[in-house]
Amino acid sequence: MSVNGIRPIVSEYRLLWEALKHYEERLSKLSSMSSADEDQQLKYDEKLQDIEGILKAIKIAAKSDFDLDL
Repeated sequence: MSVNGIRPIVSEYRLLWEALKHYEERLSKLSSMSSADEDQQLKYDEKLQDIEGILKAIKIAAKSDFDLDL
């Protein structure tokens, strides 16, 4: 890793995107299933918000680096 952060190649962008989308789907299911436990649901929802931000950043970086639409 360089001082400026990681510089993924196209296949790595796609792999990161796919993995995060899968994790996002799993967290969404877990969040909806934990409606009785508000604390746990809040934790899942916070992680979902974090993933949303990461996905946006990856999408922007992939477009900037390789003109890749994810």
